[in-house]
Amino acid sequence: MIRATLFLALAAGLAALPAAADDEFLSPPAADALRAGRQATIEAKLRPQASAKAVTVEEVGDADSFGRNVKWLGLMSGYVALSTDCTPAPGDPVDPNCVTLNPAPAFTPFNQADLAVVTLPGRSTHSLICHWQTPIISVAYSNATGARQPYRFQALASYRIESEVLQGLNDPNTGDPYNGAIELALGSINDAGYLEDGDFFTRQYTQSRTCIAGLVSKRALVEQYGLTDAQARRFFREPITIRMSIRGNARMVEAANINFGTRFTGD
Repeated sequence: MIRATLFLALAAGLAALPAAADDEFLSPPAADALRAGRQATIEAKLRPQASAKAVTVEEVGDADSFGRNVKWLGLMSGYVALSTDCTPAPGDPVDPNCVTLNPAPAFTPFNQADLAVVTLPGRSTHSLICHWQTPIISVAYSNATGARQPYRFQALASYRIESEVLQGLNDPNTGDPYNGAIELALGSINDAGYLEDGDFFTRQYTQSRTCIAGLVSKRALVEQYGLTDAQARRFFREPITIRMSIRGNARMVEAANINFGTRFTGD
């Protein structure tokens, strides 16, 4: 019964998450990539003096950014605290990023929005925005309920990417309007297990995620989000605002400090 309840709670939490970024990229079939590479090599040998033609997705995987320099686009950091008591010390202000934990063994869902914001000027990048995301999280688990209990901790950062180009457009998969923004989540921290009565321990989690397909790219805007090629090009020519939120769930947690730091790069 406990396992079933835990599974249902986790499934409900995951269902509410925004679409995942970073793992969306799929390479072309290997046979197509090899064929394209061989053809390009043959053409280069036959016409060595000819100006280099544009590479294809089949050759290099990402033709839009091929050969371009990396551009530094800024960084952001979001912080959330979980505590059994968020009452500030006398004279101190209330911490809006402190979440009061529900009494054990209840779950505590949390969703802290707009913890950090950056706005990139138009034409800051050519065809993609990449991410270097590093969470640094400390969690204390405790069981004083008098019985064995399952514990769980889940945290992730989500990014709302806003652009005037997305106004008036709809998601081709659902038909829902974008209303000027798309929201994406990067890889989360998930931990679960069991605590015997009287158990107490702490854990620290950190794992960097760096750009694969990118947080958002020209190719993804066309193939996944339904923009035309012209709209996707204009997307990167206009200002882009990125907002960070941190969400998750905690059970049998006594306290936690959650920080996600993310640096952005482009091409």
